[in-house]
Amino acid sequence: MKTMRCFLVLAWALSLALPLGCTRGTSPLLIGVRTANDHVPFYIADRQGLYREHGLDVTVRLVASNTEIIEALQRGDFQVGAVPVTTAIAAIAQGSPLHIVAMTGRGGDGLLVRKEDGLTDLASLRGKRIATIRASILDVLLRQALQGAGLDPERDVELVYMGKLGDMIAALQTGQVDATSNTEPFLTDAERQGWGHILTYYTASWPDHPCCVVVAQDRFARRNPKALRSILSVHCQAVDWANAHINETAQIIVDYLQAYTPDLVADSLDTSRMRVDYHLEPGEIERMAQLMAEQGMIEQVPAIERLVDLAPLRDVQK
Repeated sequence: MKTMRCFLVLAWALSLALPLGCTRGTSPLLIGVRTANDHVPFYIADRQGLYREHGLDVTVRLVASNTEIIEALQRGDFQVGAVPVTTAIAAIAQGSPLHIVAMTGRGGDGLLVRKEDGLTDLASLRGKRIATIRASILDVLLRQALQGAGLDPERDVELVYMGKLGDMIAALQTGQVDATSNTEPFLTDAERQGWGHILTYYTASWPDHPCCVVVAQDRFARRNPKALRSILSVHCQAVDWANAHINETAQIIVDYLQAYTPDLVADSLDTSRMRVDYHLEPGEIERMAQLMAEQGMIEQVPAIERLVDLAPLRDVQK
């Protein structure tokens, strides 16, 4: 009996010694995100301590590339991540044990040209060099927009593949290319500087198109459904806060990106350009997968139940 009392006292003392970042009774969780406008719900949740309020010990980790996030999810180093929808679809099509469980952003992608060139519409891009990132959402939506304007992406324009958003902006500024398929806040920044002109947003051909999504590792979702629902509850709460506090949200993005100014980012967050959102519709994910298959980026469209798991988000919304 004396030994048991000593054990209980020791356990109580250790529980009081837990650091603030830990929550008793939970395992540490890692969420991988990028530096992007529509990943801001994760920045908000991290800064405001929302995960801790929901009884979770979560670390939000900024990662250099989408590939690194997917690989960390595959290994089980990350339990949840935020990536472009095309990255998620391609990974799942190749057998990665993941499911899309929520949205985090819509729109925000478009075509940028130099103001001095006088290009006025998509048809004027015939014969031009356009920078994009191969097999990315910027590539998929660019091809769809060109086809909608009667242009063959393989014959009527020259696609120049690069690896970084900033490199494509530099290539456009220096005249190496005539246009770039890019995203916010790069588009708004170029226009505000006076040299860039946003030719179109891809929402013109696909209104409110999905951009970045939240993905969960299958084993984590299966073994920890309550934790996943809590993460998604925090995500919904942070999305709602972001949309209600644009200026504060812009400042948080600037702090995490270590770039731009709050007024520029606030401008880029205008709903005419993009939207932070968590609502998920399986049909739009399937449509994106079909476009990717038609463009040769995946071999076939995975079954919708393989791509999307709506149950956790529905539980949260109830």
